Amino acid sequence: MRILSDTAFTLEHLASKYDCKIQGDPSTVVSNVATLSNASNDSLTFFANSKYKSELKETNAAAVVLREHDVEFCPTASLVTTDPYLLFARIASDFDISKQFQPGIHAAAVIDSSCDVPSTCKIGAGVVLAMNVELGEHVFVGANSVVEKDTKIGESSWISSGVIIHEGTEIGSRAIIHPGVVIGADGFGFSEAKDSAWVKIPQMGRVIIGDDVEVGANTTIDRGTLSDTVIGNGVKLDNLVQIGHNVIVGDHTAIVAQTGVAGSTAIGKRCRIGGQVGIAGHLKIIDDTTIAARTTVIKDIKDPGVYAGNLFSHQKASEWQKNAASFKKLNKLQKLVSLINKKVGEDNDS
Repeated sequence: MRILSDTAFTLEHLASKYDCKIQGDPSTVVSNVATLSNASNDSLTFFANSKYKSELKETNAAAVVLREHDVEFCPTASLVTTDPYLLFARIASDFDISKQFQPGIHAAAVIDSSCDVPSTCKIGAGVVLAMNVELGEHVFVGANSVVEKDTKIGESSWISSGVIIHEGTEIGSRAIIHPGVVIGADGFGFSEAKDSAWVKIPQMGRVIIGDDVEVGANTTIDRGTLSDTVIGNGVKLDNLVQIGHNVIVGDHTAIVAQTGVAGSTAIGKRCRIGGQVGIAGHLKIIDDTTIAARTTVIKDIKDPGVYAGNLFSHQKASEWQKNAASFKKLNKLQKLVSLINKKVGEDNDS
């Protein structure tokens, strides 16, 4: 399916804005973005993977974003860059009208008189804004979302439908919060009494979220116990991620779906964490760390690199690959060791 908009651009305009080269007619107009195979004669598409070379050669697109060495295979105009996927992502945002809105407050919204809601905001049906909520300019709050008291949300942020933001949360500018997200619920803090009864530890911290953060659907970010849970600038959280109390996630880190981070762990900047990773509490993970899917992390990571391992604790990916290959042979190795032991025993007897 083509992604349509009511906006059209010439290649000359796009090349000037994004500092890339044009191959072909600069006056070529593109009015939507599409895949190579679904593009029409007014579409912009991209080519970044050689496995789609046949689709490139047959595309009907008006223009293709690609690398210099792929121009010869392109049957149409092109925008030439070193990173086609990145450039296409930036250009595609110019065509995205999904988050455009007409400002206004729905009659079914409930907004406390102490709230600061600029006239440029859009507040949907069933929204509740409690005492002293502060919204920046051009904030969107979708239907049936609840924003509890003393919360601050920065300019141009998008709060989707069905989001719960608990008391005292601070969200920076240009955040995107998807449906079902819960921010600032109590962390999982309990002390066990002698009779094995659990005594709840009050969770009195907050959640602080930086600028340009995106939080996927049904993700939960717990408030801190005494200090705050902090999500840095540019962090991207996928769907169904659990961030425990007092966790710190460094700037521009990305965490994929179904990953859980236990309380008081500090994750560095620019980390990449795959799906279904389990990270224990009270750990430190250094900047520029990549953790492969389904890895279990139970100790600090002090050196940047790629880590993997789901049978035992994490280890360097190169070491894990060797161990994983050996693991498949454990039964044969065990039989071989048994034969060797038997042979050694026979030799000793003789």
